[in-house]
Order: sequence, then structure tokens, then C-alpha cells
Amino acid sequence: MNDIVKALIYEVNNMQQYFEHVKSQQQDHDFYQIVKPYTVQIDGLLNKLKLHRELIIQVPYMNQRKFELLISNIEQLSVECHFKRTSRKLFIEKLKSVQYDLQNILDGLVKEGIYG
Repeated sequence: MNDIVKALIYEVNNMQQYFEHVKSQQQDHDFYQIVKPYTVQIDGLLNKLKLHRELIIQVPYMNQRKFELLISNIEQLSVECHFKRTSRKLFIEKLKSVQYDLQNILDGLVKEGIYG
């Protein structure tokens, strides 16, 4: 499971880079060639993460509601990072929240000795 969380951390960092690129170039990514395949990839990772929901919500500072919000935020970020009209402030706030929660989950799993 740690591999899934690490992969999501990596992809969220990629989302930040995609966002910065789109903002600097002032050009959206193509929906069918880039956005849709990328969101399918992210959805695959999220589906794997959801299989471990019961374990994850036992991590300190995590609960069912926060877990659902985390999933929703990652889904939104995976789309929003490809469009120049996305609000920088809202994107960065959501991104930081997701990064914090994913790192908290990873740290909690390591602390509890769960490496699956």
C-alpha cells in the first residue's frame, strides 16, 4: 500500500508541474489526448487506494470524511492542472491539503509498521 501512496504523492507533484506549465504557456492541454488518459491513470491509483480505506482511516488525523475529501480533491486536481483558467489560489490550497494528507498517511503507515 505504501507504493500506492508514494505513487500518488509523485503524481500530485506532477500535477503541480503541469499546472505551472499550463499557466506559464497560457495554453490548455488537449482534453482527449492528455487530460482524459491522465485522469484514467489517476482513477486507477485511487481505486487501489480505496481498497485500503479501513486501514487508512485508522491513521492519526484521518477519518472517513477526510478520506473521501482527499479522493475528491485528487480527482479534481488531476483535471484542473491541465487548464489555464484554473484559479492559482484554489489549486495551490487544494494541492497543499492533498500533499499533507498523503504524507500523513504514509508517515502513519510507516509508524504503525504497515508496509503492504
